[in-house]
Amino acid sequence: MPFEILGVSPEMGHFIEIDEYVPLTVQWSGYSRLQEAPRSVVLGAGASLVEVKTDRESGEVVELILVDLGQPENVDASLSASAPAFIDSGVPRVSFKESSQDRSAGGVGLYVDGLRLRLGEGPTARVVGSPDAAFGFSEPGHLVEFDLRLRPDRMAQLRAVTRARH
Repeated sequence: MPFEILGVSPEMGHFIEIDEYVPLTVQWSGYSRLQEAPRSVVLGAGASLVEVKTDRESGEVVELILVDLGQPENVDASLSASAPAFIDSGVPRVSFKESSQDRSAGGVGLYVDGLRLRLGEGPTARVVGSPDAAFGFSEPGHLVEFDLRLRPDRMAQLRAVTRARH
């Protein structure tokens, strides 16, 4: 997996946008503090594409974009049911290392109350973020997933965008 955790920055909130052209954008407050254009990396998540933008200097994740939503898995369960007992509060700072990525290891799951982007293999050992937007890292510190909890109206909006695109 190309992203490895370096540390955690304080979180000042995040903004979510759902629309028909770019299915999902999550932007953290660090985006407004950027001194230069962010570093942008596009990853495969199964049949979907995800763009992760980070501060070039600190590595802080400032934006995550679901650029293309392939065939998501519909899961008739709540993300809350698998919520971790402990979340490191904040936004991860990550390093990027060019490596081969096994796209078959990833995918997008649409849950009753949100979505999960699976970006790598292995179990999650550490979770960084907030109860609503959390990054999961493996034992060696590699980014393996991202969970986003959404209100019922926002989830309905995301499902409508998904249906319109397929």
